[in-house]
Amino acid sequence: MKATILISLIFTWNFVFGQSMPDNDREILQKRISNKTFLNQTLNYSNLSYVSPPFLDIGNPKDWYILSADISPQFVIGGSWMKFPIHITPRYKVRIFHENSAIGDTSLPVRTPSYMPGATIYIPIKRIDENTLKLKYFSISFFHHSNGQDGNEFNVDNTFNLYNGNFSTNFFEPAFHFRNRILDNPNGQHNCNNAKPQYHDLYGKIGLEKHINTADQLKSSYGDYRLNFTLGLIRVKSYCDLINGTQYEDTYIREKYRIVFNSTVILGERNILNEASKRINLNFNYHWRIPSSPNTSLFIGGGYYGSDTYNIYYSQSYFYLNAGLSLGFFVTPNMIGLK
Repeated sequence: MKATILISLIFTWNFVFGQSMPDNDREILQKRISNKTFLNQTLNYSNLSYVSPPFLDIGNPKDWYILSADISPQFVIGGSWMKFPIHITPRYKVRIFHENSAIGDTSLPVRTPSYMPGATIYIPIKRIDENTLKLKYFSISFFHHSNGQDGNEFNVDNTFNLYNGNFSTNFFEPAFHFRNRILDNPNGQHNCNNAKPQYHDLYGKIGLEKHINTADQLKSSYGDYRLNFTLGLIRVKSYCDLINGTQYEDTYIREKYRIVFNSTVILGERNILNEASKRINLNFNYHWRIPSSPNTSLFIGGGYYGSDTYNIYYSQSYFYLNAGLSLGFFVTPNMIGLK
């Protein structure tokens, strides 16, 4: 009997007093929650990759591509123990041309792909958690951009050598980011119990690229600075799994779609390509997340290249439309059994 009473007292003591946490431990826990939440946010709003199949990237001087892609995987250093997460990004742009023997394009060539390895460090302004509605932070990026070619930059007629002309530059970009979360009322929208809040995320970025060590023959026409602007809207909805009309698991959230607008203004001296129409790039994309897929969406979009972003092709200007698959870190929980 005494042993039973003693065990009961120990259990009661641990239950009543063991739940409290020393202030120092609580502070450490809050920091870890903030660090992990901030890392997830930087992934959610990072640049998306895309792949466009044949005939779905049109408007360029080549009419269409067999395939065009911009692949931007994010390898992350960070987590609950690190306040300033780092994204390492081995970015790669590629276009596969269809055969056109009249202009020398045969065997479906990949003409001068863009290699763009780099890294970004993100700097939070204040501590956050999953209930934070307004988020502001900074980033600093450094990237290299080249095409792996070593031919002359210009042809004998002084046009850009698009066949094997050398292109190389480096740039760093300080940027400011924000996100405002607008909560919705989930009541009555579905039959889920304890539905999690649905919301829209309005997010954006403004950054200034400074280019250095650009190939000597290209410096005077490329432009030293680029002002970059991004504005996006993400729709996140609450879901639950019903089996024969009965809910057995908790609700969860999923990204439904996102709309993204990007623009670039090229600044600095240029001895050619100096017109305003050569200094502005714009694009607008709609991404619809494929159900059951945490990292893949269907997208459709278009825009205008005043200066094509594909390495030495930067002298070309055109309107374009594209569609295909977009890849990235869409808003989904870390769990199996995706809705």
